[in-house]
Amino acid sequence: MAFHSHLGIADHQLLSWGAECPPEVAALFTESERQPAHTRIPMGASLTEFVYATTVARLRERLHVQGFSADRAKTELAEVLAGWKKNRPLDAFHFSQGLGVRNVEAAMRQLLAMTFEEAWPQDSSQPNPYALPDALSRYMDHRSLTRLLLEWTPDQHAMVFLDLSELTGPGVDLDPARPVAGEARAEQLTSLAHDAPLLVLTEGPTDARLLAAGMEVTHPHLQGYITFFDFAAASAEGGVAQLAKTVSAFIAAGVANRFVALADNDTEAHAGLANLKKQPLPKRCRVLHYPPLPVLKTYPTLGPYGDEPVPADVNGRAGCLEMYLGRDVLQSENRTLMPVQWRSWNPKLRRYQGSLADVDKKAAQDRFLRKVHTHHAGQGTGCEDWDGIRAIIDTIVAAFD
Repeated sequence: MAFHSHLGIADHQLLSWGAECPPEVAALFTESERQPAHTRIPMGASLTEFVYATTVARLRERLHVQGFSADRAKTELAEVLAGWKKNRPLDAFHFSQGLGVRNVEAAMRQLLAMTFEEAWPQDSSQPNPYALPDALSRYMDHRSLTRLLLEWTPDQHAMVFLDLSELTGPGVDLDPARPVAGEARAEQLTSLAHDAPLLVLTEGPTDARLLAAGMEVTHPHLQGYITFFDFAAASAEGGVAQLAKTVSAFIAAGVANRFVALADNDTEAHAGLANLKKQPLPKRCRVLHYPPLPVLKTYPTLGPYGDEPVPADVNGRAGCLEMYLGRDVLQSENRTLMPVQWRSWNPKLRRYQGSLADVDKKAAQDRFLRKVHTHHAGQGTGCEDWDGIRAIIDTIVAAFD
């Protein structure tokens, strides 16, 4: 009996490897995604179920934050196919128009849109559609090929499986209790910077702490793949000026990690990073702000000459992190939103800086942390507003597009 590890999407077994699993593939999964095990006996060989499973969307985001974008993967595919054209017949996989990226994409999209029963040839005279991804896996980075297969899968909620069950049999004897995914990821983190977590620099320790807590709710599958800079451990000061200095220091020091500087979406932050954003930045660095939010387009504000709140678009003017913690967090007991107070005028940007009152900021932070705790305790109502945090993490995920 041949022993292989397999990667499958939905009911399609797409990639297979010999008597071991490529560690870079195993590292795409987490130990929390290991499936319950039981013994099965195919063809007389006693095997133990050893499977990791996650969704297409989650695995695609993990690859994306590691730098494996669809465009990068397609470029690699084009290079492989160009080499094939020189060394093997164009009709090797029955493409009458030639073996190009578009032909491969069309064929794989068609395959992934079908069930296994629909896709499998009815007789031996028909081409095997599963031969193509298996052949490509011998020439492409497994992560690039996986990224393309995920991109071409129509259902982002479909399950992706890494099946190591055959490796638990005699002759290979993989211990089914061994944390293969965890070990593979740990090994990556000590090797190439490209495999290291994406590092996010914020304006201070409070932002880092709240964003990390929020990501555990909205994007838990990215834990270990995105890391927020620990200001407390580094004894670093906060603020947009310090953020700019930290970015410059990282660049000057040649820090190999890919990193994102993420600042408030307010006047002060835009002004404080203006000079940095004018400079040529290395490919491993991005300087961003929290994204605009629909709820901030008509948000209550207080000016110096009136006591009644006036609705205004505070995107780019008063978008501190607290404004992204959820409408439920920003509402006071009488169901009104904590107002933004307009403060100093910036002559260069020709707009005011706005912010919540300090007491409101603290109240919003405390409410948010209670909301996170309630979620983890399984006591949430399902009506909590996570849109702001989700938008910020999505911005980080797409930082290097």
